[in-house]
Amino acid sequence: MQISLSRNSDVPLRRQLAEQVVFLITTGQLRAGENLPSVRALARRLKVHHNTVSGAYKDLVQRNWVTRQRGSKLVVGVRLPSTTGSPASLDQLINDTIQRARALGFSLQALTDCVRERLQAQPADHILIVEEELGLREIIGAENYVLWKKLRRDRGWWSARKCSLRRTYS
Repeated sequence: MQISLSRNSDVPLRRQLAEQVVFLITTGQLRAGENLPSVRALARRLKVHHNTVSGAYKDLVQRNWVTRQRGSKLVVGVRLPSTTGSPASLDQLINDTIQRARALGFSLQALTDCVRERLQAQPADHILIVEEELGLREIIGAENYVLWKKLRRDRGWWSARKCSLRRTYS
């Protein structure tokens, strides 16, 4: 089980550990029925306090990624993504999608290719215009605003933001 934690991250170690285990499960590197290392063994290996590992494992049990078995063993559970209700987060949605695709026999490469193709087919959700000349910048901004209003009315999306021209010299 390949896990690496960053002590410099704003994300707590416990959360990093739990999310990496979820990633290993969703990508098939940890399979249903596999035992997870004991709390103390993993804590020694990662050089963290055992409460950090224990908390991450507890979170994984609560989220049904792993199950407790007799003798305090933790085993990767068979967890099919819910098709009802909404996921708690975008990460959860992505994890569920990966797991469902794998359960249906699709490779991760096929999923990646399909998602990339779909994302590239989506219309842009923003436009960046960079112009140094003030007069031209104002004309482009006014035209962009008219376009933005039309698209917002017709399609119900886009927001307009202005930013200032800032020169930096090296």
